[in-house]
Amino acid sequence: MKKYKKFLFLFIIIIAVVLGVFLYTSVSKENTVSSEEKSLSEIEYLEKKLVTLLNQLNNIESRNYNLSVSKITEQEESSQSQSEESSKKEDSGTESESNKNNQQGASNNEQSNVEDNEEYTLKEDGILNNNGQIDWDDIKKEVENLYSQIPTITLDLYSLDVAKEDVLGFNQEIDNLTISVQEENKENTLSNLSKIYEFIPRFLEKITDNMTYKAVINTKNELFKAYSKLDSGNWDEISNDVTNTINIYSNNLINTNTDENKQYSINKIYIMLNELQNAVKLQDRAIFLIKYENVLEEVNNL
Repeated sequence: MKKYKKFLFLFIIIIAVVLGVFLYTSVSKENTVSSEEKSLSEIEYLEKKLVTLLNQLNNIESRNYNLSVSKITEQEESSQSQSEESSKKEDSGTESESNKNNQQGASNNEQSNVEDNEEYTLKEDGILNNNGQIDWDDIKKEVENLYSQIPTITLDLYSLDVAKEDVLGFNQEIDNLTISVQEENKENTLSNLSKIYEFIPRFLEKITDNMTYKAVINTKNELFKAYSKLDSGNWDEISNDVTNTINIYSNNLINTNTDENKQYSINKIYIMLNELQNAVKLQDRAIFLIKYENVLEEVNNL
């Protein structure tokens, strides 16, 4: 009887230990998944921010429409008032002198308020009518805001065993970017942003198994290398970067198992990338930017 009780006691202890190990493992796995999801969200945010900054340096937007605000001039308002007065005279015939004075006073009141009137219109923008002015104040603000995100991103990357040299290199490039932006040096800023973006594919190797997303990021990484060198005029290096972009894209996305609609877009982008290479052969900056903008928007929709 005693042996039976001992056996039952040991059996209960073993079950308890097994259950404890199982629960601990399950909780650990849940925490790991949670960390990966959190880091993926952070990297996705960072990636979009870098793309926006890269494009801002050439005033490239996802939509080619800007809101234009213009003041209605005093002359335009006065003309409108005079036109209205003429119409009233035709309708009512002869007016008394006192009525004329009242109307003139009303017209003067309208003119005094005209400076407060504003007209809002959608103005179509594009590469060819771009004035080339860079909003450095906005870029400086956006880069400075990155520093509030970096400590959290750094800790989460370390928790996922991302290589320490990659995390430190990433942080160093952020500092280099800040120096270039502070100096308002466009060419260096583009180069710094491209170097920072190179860390995104490395981080994703530890964060996600989504092969399509990683292929898209790797494609964009090579594309930005070419784009960042545009102001240097080094068309040989730009050509090599575009060739690498095409190779990485075709090796990872062409003829993959995907739905028909997405495959159509994948094939379309491949053609667009080859068209981008034709722009490199022409060594025409505007044509390159037009094709770059179109292919990037298509890639972002994959």
